[in-house]
Amino acid sequence: MVARAQRSGAADAVRRESARAEQLRRGRPLRRGDVIGLVAPASPVESGQLESIVRYLERLGYRVEVSANAHSTYLGYLAGTDTQRLAELHSFFTDPRIAAIFCLRGGFGSMRLLAQLDYRLIAQHPKVLVGFSDITALQIALWQRSRLVTISAPPPGTELIPPDREAWFWQLLTSAKPPGAVGEPLQPLSPMPSGGVQGTLLCGTLSLWSALCGTPFFPKLEGSILVLEDVGEAAYRLDRMMTQLLLAGAFTGVAALVFGEFTLPSSAEQRLPQPSLQTLLRDFADRVRVPCLFGLPYGHVRHHWALPFGIPARLNRQGYLVLEEAAVHPG
Repeated sequence: MVARAQRSGAADAVRRESARAEQLRRGRPLRRGDVIGLVAPASPVESGQLESIVRYLERLGYRVEVSANAHSTYLGYLAGTDTQRLAELHSFFTDPRIAAIFCLRGGFGSMRLLAQLDYRLIAQHPKVLVGFSDITALQIALWQRSRLVTISAPPPGTELIPPDREAWFWQLLTSAKPPGAVGEPLQPLSPMPSGGVQGTLLCGTLSLWSALCGTPFFPKLEGSILVLEDVGEAAYRLDRMMTQLLLAGAFTGVAALVFGEFTLPSSAEQRLPQPSLQTLLRDFADRVRVPCLFGLPYGHVRHHWALPFGIPARLNRQGYLVLEEAAVHPG
């Protein structure tokens, strides 16, 4: 009877896992010769950066299509009006010639699109989407509304990155095999369960997670491994944003928090005395009462590891972040 109950429980777990996997929407793996669409859903891109990205992708054997609004400006910091940026994004998702979508830059403005995005249309045309920084808002909403797996990374080709990071990025986009461990073991800030933890990998820029908290686009984080980073924010501002999420209950049930790179402003820009980053993170780890780790090279840095947003992952007892499924559709 016990064995039968155990088998039944295991079968139920497999069925639940299968149902969960079917709900995920992923683009197909990229192949040489595919068309990659370059879009600007936030701020416009500089001409030199766009040319560098195009040359890089074409050198690798991909074809490129650039959105019409890439150089447009509205209000000085947006790549065109909300209507223009929405139209380009919807068009690139539905265009059968385009295999993947790379967001040219972050900046500002992704949040302005969330209420008008056609999430059903995007769910019907899942594609690999690569974006970072301000694009975090778009990735959060696409996960929450469409269960679309995206890639949290800046577009390649704008600056030299370490060869292992570059190879990892393209592995995420081209291989239907589970990627495995990311980089080196992480350092614990608080006790970890002896067997490690498992959860859905969610990630991105802290200020965008904080900005979306309390909106209809903020997902439930129970059971997630949440990786956070930010750039140019003073310690007191990081403290305030993390405390806001804590007070809102956002971290309730989170499997683990992983802190990536937090690039602090220069001392000349500081208005208040500031602790070291590690001291700040240890203080927060004591308050949040979930397993916390730091040391992942993920953020606004050259040695950035690209991360899939929305796939199953685990933190093993050695401290490695292990990705358990591919970021692209295995079929």
